[in-house]
Amino acid sequence: MTGRVLSAILAALENLEAEMKIEKVNPDTLAQPLAAYSQVVRAGSLVTTAGLIALDSDGKVVGEGDIGAQVRKTLENMVAALDAVGATLDDVIKTTLYLADMGDYAEMNAVYNEFFETSRPARATVQAPLVLPSLLFEMDAIAVVEE
Repeated sequence: MTGRVLSAILAALENLEAEMKIEKVNPDTLAQPLAAYSQVVRAGSLVTTAGLIALDSDGKVVGEGDIGAQVRKTLENMVAALDAVGATLDDVIKTTLYLADMGDYAEMNAVYNEFFETSRPARATVQAPLVLPSLLFEMDAIAVVEE
């Protein structure tokens, strides 16, 4: 009996996986990715983003040397990426923030808080070298939306 139940559960999971729609998007409003990846992916109710940075739609860094301007542009890009798959900042449950220099933490945090005034997802902030030398900030997010 247990074997049949387990087989039925596994079959149901396989069917669910086969039916789950996976949408991989590079929104037209964002610069093209710097490598082979999707900027935002929706799999059922789960949404994940790539590491987003302060690039304008032409691929130029916004706010070179200005952490506040880079955080703001990155979060504007995050809003656009989430919108492309039907999500908003209110749907975000986790962010990971990458700073080139932890000395920029307070200013980064002030701008971040403007975007997440009422919705406060779980968050990690780490210092790390970023993909372009002129970048000061990068972030990725996980969101959950209704199917």
